[in-house]
Amino acid sequence: MRSASRVHKGAPNREPEGHYGAEGSQRRAVGYVRVSTDMQATEGMSLEAQQSAIEGYCALHGIKLVKICKDVISGGKDVRPGLQEALRTLQTSADVLIVLKFDRLSRSIKHFCELYETYFKDGTKELVAIRESIRLDSSLGRALVGILLVFAQMEREATGERTKEAINHIRKSGYHFGKVPFGKRTIPAPDHPRMKILVDDDAELAVISQMKEWAKEGVGITEIANRLNAKGVKPPQSERWTNSLIYNLRLRLRHITPRAHNERPYTDEEIRERILELRANGHSARQIASILNEQGWIPLKGRLFTERNVQGLLRSSDAAKLLSPRRYLEMMLTRMERAHEKECPGEPFEKPPLPTLAKMLEEAGYKTPRGHEHWWPAQVAQVMEGRFDSYYLSIAPRSPMARRSHLDESSHCEA
Repeated sequence: MRSASRVHKGAPNREPEGHYGAEGSQRRAVGYVRVSTDMQATEGMSLEAQQSAIEGYCALHGIKLVKICKDVISGGKDVRPGLQEALRTLQTSADVLIVLKFDRLSRSIKHFCELYETYFKDGTKELVAIRESIRLDSSLGRALVGILLVFAQMEREATGERTKEAINHIRKSGYHFGKVPFGKRTIPAPDHPRMKILVDDDAELAVISQMKEWAKEGVGITEIANRLNAKGVKPPQSERWTNSLIYNLRLRLRHITPRAHNERPYTDEEIRERILELRANGHSARQIASILNEQGWIPLKGRLFTERNVQGLLRSSDAAKLLSPRRYLEMMLTRMERAHEKECPGEPFEKPPLPTLAKMLEEAGYKTPRGHEHWWPAQVAQVMEGRFDSYYLSIAPRSPMARRSHLDESSHCEA
């Protein structure tokens, strides 16, 4: 006896009625549409065309469309306002996320896998691509989506390469592409009206001349910024003049460079040695920067030490690991406990959790025994137990300061 339910060849592969409903309830969906540029928003696969397709799909399958979220941004970017809004709506008031094609959701394999693992793997939410009828609840479907995304990512990367080549060609031809520097403006090129060339901006050059005069008089960066803001001078790509804007402008135009090396009272090596000495005493990068600034030390670049450039000097120095990670954490915890006793006498000191200690090791530039920069809390616990002391002693540098540290480490371990 033949079965009554046969699939006819050539019949459209339509979902059965009520597929999106559970026990008579109507399923709710959020749509997501995206184009990469403003031009694509009105041409080709426009936002309106994608929106119309999603609305038609929902009407055909009896799905209630809660909202359609939009983005005009590259699919290679993970953080997109419209996508974030769509995902929030999916979590709170929708069952299905509908896109025209999978590459509208993402052109990055890694990002798509993260979205799938976070929102769709458990089966409570569904992802539908109208033009690509592939179900993600089977290994074959996920493999097919992966293949599609490989080509989507390849297309995005190829587009980026072509764009870079075109920009380089424009610049090599003598035309301008990109932001206009302060003191310049753009005009159409005489031989190619669609291209731009840079010319002097007299008004902005007058501001630059005024800045030069103030600098010769010994006026500092902060005062220059205050004077320009008081005069109502418009800065580049900002609302107000700031210290960093003026400093970067001075460097680019070579109006005032950081203090010359021959004016610095210490050599580069002496600065590194002083930083390592302070680190050996248990100071953090922020504390080292503060101490150096108070004592009048001048950095290799700029005028003041910051936590970031101290960290960079520590990481770039072969002798930075004068202390093992355990000794470093013990010194830091001792300093923190002393500071706590001064601020809160009589109150017990609580040690920071292991993730905080892991971050301290990462900021200090210590690497794990396997050579990784990222520390896991479990590794920190093992370090604090002394399980890796012999390894860090074996790789300790042999400078005079390091030898002293090495002996200290050995005596500490024997104790």
